[in-house]
Order: sequence, then structure tokens, then C-alpha cells
Amino acid sequence: MKKILSLILPILFAVSLDAASIRGGEITFQQTAPLTLEAEVHLYIQNNATGTVPDSVSLCWGDGTCSTAFVSNGIDADNDGLPDGEQLTPVQLLGIYQVSHTYGETGQYTLSVNEPNRVISMNGGLEPFPFYVESLATVTESEEPHYSPVFYEPAILDRSALGQVFTHLPAAFDRDGDVLVHQLLIPKSEEGTIPGYQEPTSINPGPNNQLTIDAGTGLLSWDAPQRPGRYLINIMVSTYRDGALWEQVTRDMLIEVEELMALPPALTLSDDTPLQEVQVGDMVELQAVAQSIPFGGEVELTAAGGLLAFFNTPAVFDTTSGPQPLEAFSWTVEPEDDRVAPYLVGFKAKDLSSGLATFIPVEFQVVEELTGAIDVDKSVGLHVFPNPATEILQVEAKVFGTPVRYEVYSAKGAMIASGQWATFPAQLDVQQFPAGAYQLRAWGAEGQGVQRFIVAGK
Repeated sequence: MKKILSLILPILFAVSLDAASIRGGEITFQQTAPLTLEAEVHLYIQNNATGTVPDSVSLCWGDGTCSTAFVSNGIDADNDGLPDGEQLTPVQLLGIYQVSHTYGETGQYTLSVNEPNRVISMNGGLEPFPFYVESLATVTESEEPHYSPVFYEPAILDRSALGQVFTHLPAAFDRDGDVLVHQLLIPKSEEGTIPGYQEPTSINPGPNNQLTIDAGTGLLSWDAPQRPGRYLINIMVSTYRDGALWEQVTRDMLIEVEELMALPPALTLSDDTPLQEVQVGDMVELQAVAQSIPFGGEVELTAAGGLLAFFNTPAVFDTTSGPQPLEAFSWTVEPEDDRVAPYLVGFKAKDLSSGLATFIPVEFQVVEELTGAIDVDKSVGLHVFPNPATEILQVEAKVFGTPVRYEVYSAKGAMIASGQWATFPAQLDVQQFPAGAYQLRAWGAEGQGVQRFIVAGK
């Protein structure tokens, strides 16, 4: 797992009453015509005295030019000719900014936003600490549109409690069907490295302070924060097409760790197998139930992902709340749903009193022939790295037992390799695998696991 450094701001974060302080954001985009991109900047804003978001931001296109992007969401309550953004919670706003640009030639370009509206307390006083985020776009001469990944779960809506596991799931979806790989990045400024960072795991280090992200689902898990404060992290999702890097979108977000006398809610699915195989024509149904700990508080139960928002016949899951909300997820697999990349659905339970949340990601893989599912009762976290790989893939898990049998499947569900490891952790030689997306399944005496990996083009 790649280490990530984090800026810790223990109880010292401050904003003026009139400033709109940026808590997180990302840049997504689509190619709408040959050489032409339409970009969309999402900014998550801490509420302020005006209750509005900034009217505009400056977006740089990576070719030496920048444009002004104006806010496009919400109502114009102050009658200034521009919408005011959307209020997500009593203390958080979302501003969406749109702008288009035509390039002079094809290539890969880094889109970036550098905004001064993030104020922190450093060196004994208030200092600006610019918000900076970037994305990588591939610009072509094709008449056909293509799309970057988008996030269906907003950033910075949930709280984090000292000593309790914090999770976040961006619920990324790629409309083009490219394979997604998530990783943690070291946040940076427009000039490069940001001084003053500490690794989150170096704050009271030990086995109870681990920060990880699942490369396939993007589930961020911090087990567990050891000191109150605000921590800046970046999550990057990369898309791979035929084994080659295609595009990247980075989410910037602040995690606020507080001393709370509360626990995250419990969340249970009728089938929480991490990766489930489905076929065209299937009716997929899952039951989800949540409750607060201790029982009695109001809990909101939601689900997010492209399956619920994009297709002609989307999956269905109604948001509900109560002391023990119960809801059903249903999806009829249509021919239009057949693609190489799996579909991610993020189920979420949020305690409406404490603001703490629990996520469970489930991926659905459309296959022509079923290969058999992992036994959820013996499922353990299977970790592979580097991902993408070109030569040797390292494979490890906390509990597995030996010997370990393994099988490797192509994105279409065909088994292309199998074998047995006498010792574990182990290595998988992928030098002879064609570039593309693969699924590794492994069985040991004490556990089973499944993980997706990419073989990059040589």
C-alpha cells in the first residue's frame, strides 16, 4: 500500500464569517466534439454568512490557457444573476461550475483548479492555504463523446469519531465502461509539495492506526483516527482502456476527526459478497437493514452508483430512514448493461444524530458463464500490488492459510491461469498476460478472497 502524507490541522482550522471555505472537490469532464472538452468542477463549501458559494472559479486546461467557470446549480436567491449553489446539509454547500474549451491538438492534458478560499491557522495566525486539485484528460479527434469517471457519493458529508473506524466510498462510475483503479495520493499545491505534512499513521502510530483504500471499489478505511483535527487527503481514480492509462480524476477532501461519544451505525445486507456475478436477464435483489448503536436513533439508509442513476432501466433503491430502516435493492440486468467493467453500488447507513456513517460496497460483474462466487462467510481482504502491474503481482492477505489455490479470469469471465501457492504471501507472474483487466480468486484453509487488477501495456 502506497503511503500517504496528510496535513493535520488539530482544532486550528478557522474561516472568516464571510468566506466560503472549500472543504473538498474534484474536476470531471467529457469530450463533446473533436478536440473539445466540457469540464465540471465540484466544490464542497463550508456554509458561511451569505449561504452561497463563490460565483466562479478559474480552470486551467493544461495547454497554457485558463477559463472562468461560473456556478450553474441551485436557485438565485440573492438575485445577482447567478445561482447560489445547493445546500447539502445545514453546514455544507455544493457549487458546480461548468465551462468548455477546444484544444489545438490531441494529447493528454492536466486540468487544474487553484483557489485561495481555504483558510487555516498556521504559524500562530490565519494564513491562506489554497485548494488545489487536478485531473488528467485524453483529448482525441473522435466525433464520438467520451466521459471521465464521476462520483455519485458526495465528499465531506459525514463526521469521523476519535478511535472509531472512518469509511468513505466515492462510488465512482465510468460511463464508457473503462476499468477503474483507486489509490491514495499525497496532496499538493500548484507549486508542488506542501510543507508541514505528517502521515496519518504517524499520529500515535501502531496497529490501531491504519489508512487504506481498496483499489477496486475505492472504499477508504481509516482504522482508526488517534487525534482530533482536520486531515487533508486525495483519492485518485484512474481509468484503463486495453491495459493503458486513459484518464484520471482526483477527489480532494478534508476529514474532520472529533471527540464524539458515539459509534457508527450497523449495516447488514442479505448478500454482501464483495463481487457478485450476474447474467443478462437476471433479476438481482438485495435487502439492506441498518440501525444505530445503541439502538433507538434515527438512521438514514441510502445507495449510490451509476446503476441507480444512468441507464434507461436503472436499479432501484429508495432512501429511507428510521430507528431500523429496511430497504430492497433491485436490478434487472438488461442487454445494455453487458460490459467488461463491473458495476459498483455503495450502500450507506448514516446516524442522523452523530453524523457517523458505515459503507458496504458491492460489485456486480456481468458474465456470459458463471464461474462460482466467493463464500462470503470466509471472505477476507485480498490485497494485490503494484496495481497496475507489468511483471510481478504481489498477493497478500491478513488471514488465509496454506496451501492457497488461485484462479485468474479475464474481464469476460474466461479462466486464463490457475495454480497453487505453497507459501503465502505470494507472487503472480503476469508478464505473459495481454494488457487488460483481470480478476484474481484465491482459496486458503482459513479464508477466500477476490480482487481485480490491471496488466498495463508494455
